[in-house]
Amino acid sequence: MFNLDHPKLITLAETEGYRDIVDFLEDCALDSLVPAICMAPGCDYTAELEPDQRAGFCELCGRPSMQSSLIIAGLI
Repeated sequence: MFNLDHPKLITLAETEGYRDIVDFLEDCALDSLVPAICMAPGCDYTAELEPDQRAGFCELCGRPSMQSSLIIAGLI
């Protein structure tokens, strides 16, 4: 199931300069590294990670809570 209105996904798209979530996802869907965001409350650290990343290390808060934009959106 797709989740295109998740607040963290919207924050990530805006950080990358996109107003439209679909345009953002289309542009990063086939890349080897995609924008990812920390899913921990209160932390919005972003980085480029693997498209299937579900528990990447956040360099800001130190938790294994980074998720790729494609995972958050439900595309993977």
